[in-house]
Amino acid sequence: MPSDNAVSELLRDAADLAPDTPGEMLADAGERLGRRRVLRRRAAVAAAAGAAVTLVALGGIAVQSGGANAPAAVRRTANPAVTGQFMIDTLTSLLPPGRVDDTYGEGSDAQFGGPFAHIAYDDGRGASAMTVSTDWVALPIGPGTEGTQCVDPTERPTAGCTRTVGTDGSILVIQKFTPEPGGGPTSTWTAIWTGSDGRRVRLSELNSRTAGLPLTRTEPALSVEQLAAVVSSPAWNPVFEVFATSTNTPASSQLPLPDAILATAESLLPSDVQRDRGSTPQTTPGAAHLIVTVDGRTSLLSISVTPQWMRDGNPRSLFADLATGGQPTRTQSGADVVTSTSGATKSSPTPPVRWLVDALLPDGTRVSISENNGTTGYDAQPGNPALTLDQLTALAAATAWQH
Repeated sequence: MPSDNAVSELLRDAADLAPDTPGEMLADAGERLGRRRVLRRRAAVAAAAGAAVTLVALGGIAVQSGGANAPAAVRRTANPAVTGQFMIDTLTSLLPPGRVDDTYGEGSDAQFGGPFAHIAYDDGRGASAMTVSTDWVALPIGPGTEGTQCVDPTERPTAGCTRTVGTDGSILVIQKFTPEPGGGPTSTWTAIWTGSDGRRVRLSELNSRTAGLPLTRTEPALSVEQLAAVVSSPAWNPVFEVFATSTNTPASSQLPLPDAILATAESLLPSDVQRDRGSTPQTTPGAAHLIVTVDGRTSLLSISVTPQWMRDGNPRSLFADLATGGQPTRTQSGADVVTSTSGATKSSPTPPVRWLVDALLPDGTRVSISENNGTTGYDAQPGNPALTLDQLTALAAATAWQH
C-alpha cells in the first residue's frame, strides 16, 4: 500500500501547479482527507477513496462540483479497460527498466477525480515515489488555465521550470521543487501536459519512497526529457474515452491573472501601506504575491482567488470541512471566514511566522491570503507582521473580489 505521506506530498505539488488556495492550506486539507481515506479503507466502506480524494480540494475536473476551471458537464462512460491496474501498467510501461512496487491505482470507476496511479519506482539507484493523475480542463485554453504556467518562485523554492508550447497547441510545464526551510526534506519534480482539447496528464516524482527521511536518491528518478515523454504519451488516450464533455465553460471561468488580483488587493489596502510587486513577472493563474511594509514591518502577502469555487452541492459545508483553523465565522457582508496562524514548522507552531485567512464570499468566490513575516513564502521569521489579522481578514472578505 502506498505511503499516505508520499501521496500527500505529491498532491501538494500538484496543488502548487494548479493553485486554488495557498499550498499550506491545501497540504493540510490533503493530510486530513488522506487520514479519512485510511479509515475508510480499513472499514472497507469506500475502497475507491484513494489519493484522488484530495483532487476534490484541488478542483477535480471529473467531479461536476469541481473548481472554476471544470467543464460545465462531465459524463462518465463505462470503459472497463481503464482500471486501476491499467493505470499502473501504463505508467510502468513508459518508464525505463526498473523495479516497481508499492502500487495503488483507480480507473474509470474512481469515486473522485479521474483515473490515477501511485507507484514506487527504483531504477537501481534508489526508489522514487510517483503519482500520475488525469483530468480535463475547460476550453478554450488560455493564460488563466490552471497548470499551464510555472509556479512563482517566491512561493516555493525551485531549481527551475520550463514551459513549452507544442506545435499542436499543447502546453507542457515541468517544475523542479526543492526542499523548503523548515519543511519536508524531499525534492519533487512535477510535469503537467495540457492538450489543446483540454485533456491533462500530471506526473509528480520524489527523491524518496515515503515523502520523508530517509532520502533514497539525490534527485527524483526521471529526467526532464523522460517526464515529458511520460505525460505526453498517446498511451494515455484510452483514459480520456472514460469522460466526455458535453459543453465547456466560457472563457470567463478562467482563473484571474496576477495583475488583476494585485490591482484589487492594492485598491483595498490602507493608504499607509507601502506595496512592492517585485521585479519578476507573475504568471501563475489565480495567484499573486505582494510585499507590504508598514512602520518598518515587512511581510509577503500570498493571495489566491478562485471564482465559483464549487458550483454544485453545499460550498459552505465543504469549505468548513477543508479550511484550517476551526469553524468559519460569518461577516456582515455574508462571507465565511477562517483564520489561523502557523510557526516555522509543524512541530514548532509557535512563535507564529505565518498568518492565514481563508474566505468564501457570498457569490462562491474563494479568497485565501497568507501573510509571511518576511519577503518569501517559505522562509518566514518570528515578529510582528505588517498587517494585523483583522486587516488581513477585511482584505480577504471584501466584496470587491466577487465576480
